[in-house]
Amino acid sequence: MRSGRARAPGLIVALAVVGACAGGDGPLEQGDRLMAVGAVDEAIAEYKLALRTEGEEPDVLLRLGSAYGQRGEVEAALQYLRRTVEQDSSYRDVVAVEMAGAARVALENGSPDNMARALEMVLPLGLGYVPTDLKLALADYHADLSDYGRALPLYLSALEAGEAEPDTWLATAVAFQEVGGCREAIVYFERYLESPRADRGAGSAARWQYGQCLYTVAEQERAAGRTAAALEKLDLLIAQGVPRTLLDRAHFARGEILRRAGNLEAAEQEYERVRELNPARTGPLVRLAEERIREIRYGKS
Repeated sequence: MRSGRARAPGLIVALAVVGACAGGDGPLEQGDRLMAVGAVDEAIAEYKLALRTEGEEPDVLLRLGSAYGQRGEVEAALQYLRRTVEQDSSYRDVVAVEMAGAARVALENGSPDNMARALEMVLPLGLGYVPTDLKLALADYHADLSDYGRALPLYLSALEAGEAEPDTWLATAVAFQEVGGCREAIVYFERYLESPRADRGAGSAARWQYGQCLYTVAEQERAAGRTAAALEKLDLLIAQGVPRTLLDRAHFARGEILRRAGNLEAAEQEYERVRELNPARTGPLVRLAEERIREIRYGKS
């Protein structure tokens, strides 16, 4: 999980400073002064008193939600901040900022579940309300749960915001692959594999996954009759040599394309490679390759 940045002072902290400077004897002002000096627990007690005396005022609910968020108590923060928006929808932007702050505190406290819970209220308002580092943390959270459909838009949004770390390219590629988007995944795999990180990070696994996607897309191109594009992907797979379990299939597919194009000599070489990659000379693909070789040499019987 990527670590979050320190939380910047938010609007509620600013209000607390104003309250501290302005004075006043009510519980709301008392709470603001306590918040200004970091006495969060005592401030919450004052805000609750204000809630009892003043009723469901958005300013009071907002302060309570923010204070609980700063303590990392996400459920309590959600309770009060939801009620804030219910009372006055114009507080929506402020509430989104406060819930993002609560998510950051939860993450820093080692509770990714609470981070995700806090951001549930923010995401419907738009990804623009979520800071880039929290997008990545939430994307990683969903990816760890194999929920790649939720992770992918977060990775893409982080990349659009200027996050260009190789690990993010790889995570985006894997997410695309997992949701059936190998064609899109190839671009991000290639970005990662071209980076220095690939030589000391997850390069081997990435090449294996990249090779899988190359073969998948090559078969799609071949089925659609786009033989040049199919050969390009097969050549990349064969050149990198991973996954080895797909190399015989890649050579056989090349043979099929070349044979249909009338390049029989080159096709025969590809079928021979299928045999060489299977020294035991067993399996249906080997038998089919040998049948193709006989057809090329002697014609159909």
